[in-house]
Amino acid sequence: MPDTTHISRPEWRRVIVFAGLVMLITTVPYVVGWLSQGDAWEFGGFLFGVDDGYSYLAKMRLGARGDWLFSLRYTAEPHDGALLFLPYILLGKLTALFVDADSPDLPTALAITFHAARLVFGFLLILVCYRFAAFFLRGHRSRMLALILITLGGGLGWLLNIVGLGHWLGSLPVDLYVPEGYTFLILFGLPHMALARSAMLIGFLLLFRALQTPGPPRRWQRWTLLAGVCWVIMGLCVPFYVAVLYAVLGAWGLAVWIRARCFPWMLFWRAASAGLVALPVLLYSVLVFASNDVFRQWSNQNLLPSPHPLHYVLGYASLAVPAVYALRWAWRKSADERDLPVLLLASWLVIVPVMVYLPINVQRRLAEGVIAPLGILAVIGLRLVVPRRRWITARTVVLALALPTAGLLWLGGTFSALTPERPIFRPVAELHAMDTLEATAPEDSVVLSSKKTGNYLPVRTNLIAYVGHGPETLHAKDKKRLAERFFAGELDEDTQRALLAEADYVFYGPLEQADPPVLSWADGLTLLPSFEPTDPYLIYEVPRD
Repeated sequence: MPDTTHISRPEWRRVIVFAGLVMLITTVPYVVGWLSQGDAWEFGGFLFGVDDGYSYLAKMRLGARGDWLFSLRYTAEPHDGALLFLPYILLGKLTALFVDADSPDLPTALAITFHAARLVFGFLLILVCYRFAAFFLRGHRSRMLALILITLGGGLGWLLNIVGLGHWLGSLPVDLYVPEGYTFLILFGLPHMALARSAMLIGFLLLFRALQTPGPPRRWQRWTLLAGVCWVIMGLCVPFYVAVLYAVLGAWGLAVWIRARCFPWMLFWRAASAGLVALPVLLYSVLVFASNDVFRQWSNQNLLPSPHPLHYVLGYASLAVPAVYALRWAWRKSADERDLPVLLLASWLVIVPVMVYLPINVQRRLAEGVIAPLGILAVIGLRLVVPRRRWITARTVVLALALPTAGLLWLGGTFSALTPERPIFRPVAELHAMDTLEATAPEDSVVLSSKKTGNYLPVRTNLIAYVGHGPETLHAKDKKRLAERFFAGELDEDTQRALLAEADYVFYGPLEQADPPVLSWADGLTLLPSFEPTDPYLIYEVPRD
């Protein structure tokens, strides 16, 4: 097993150049978006997963205004905050050092900070992936191939789209929308996940160092402690990743037990020492969601089921086929206690197909990080079965199958950024109306609007949207339908009165207009003095007795 530090300076230079180019390329579509905005439209800062993207900026705004605890900005039910989404809270506080929290420029500043974090953490993740691959692979060409597969590799989702099966078996291809299972989507737009995965892999590398350190606990405990600290950082980014980590460590330990035919005490004590450091993060998260009724409901309705198994087959086939040939190699090689980390790769690969179909509501998120062992084992498998004279051909075939999905996502984002339209762009008139509301309404007032308007409202203001996000709006489907019926004038008097009792203001614009427009619901409400009845956007205050 090569030493994890055995990476030459020329290697690092190549990796740094590669990382810089990848992050630069992923930034181009966002630059296009900002250049495409004009007097009528403003770019929101996101090209995919826009609903979630705006929710991240809303969390950052909490930090910018001085909060330390996260609270849901898309539901009116009162609740206590909790220490969740800390990376975004901290990024918001960082932004507030440069832009006043009450400035209309804050949303743009938050988006810029978000992408600065994406660049930094994405760059870090690429370097960490190379170091992780270098622990198992000797040659720099093999390491670089593994890095490309881990960071840019995908499945055959691009092929399904080409043949018109983009929604085959009721789902998009997994490599187009499951960032936990791949890396390019993370580099393209999810900085908290880039930090989480970096911390996870660094933790494994430190644990490997502990396994290589013989002697009494005082000699190896510093490495397990550092690994645990990394996993704490991972858990602060995404708390349930600690549970994923425990499952992977457990599968690894079981595989070593079976392989050695005796309990692996050395692995157990070192892994347990590291894993227990992160346990408080998981326990705190469990306690918060168990004791806070609003958070518990939010968690229960955050449904992320796995698609049909054939989607996973096609999503990983190009890498899994060569990786299968490396599983037997890993089993044989792990007979030497010094090579126990090799069995982690195989165990991780075997346990994930089981995990993604466990009876929980976030099934597909349990594939977190699997692309790392898969990419490494795929390279090892190719080296084992492909003759040297055919290596270039085999490598080209694998890359040709694995890379188009990243290209498809990049092109899709770039072309979307060229055309100002919702939800990637927001009308400037809408933003001006939100700014007026922000200057008028007390902090944390509840605003009734359509779901699409409500999704951006907490980014632009310190107000709460009655409905605006799937999971983060409690009973979102019912509230969305209720808001639609309200603006269509279809609610009876009692239901309308009950709905308005939950709101302080009503935001009315093109997204709220029924066909034909109805304003009977506005009887008894007070139009804010900054607006005229003929304006395209109107804001009403709900009177209180």
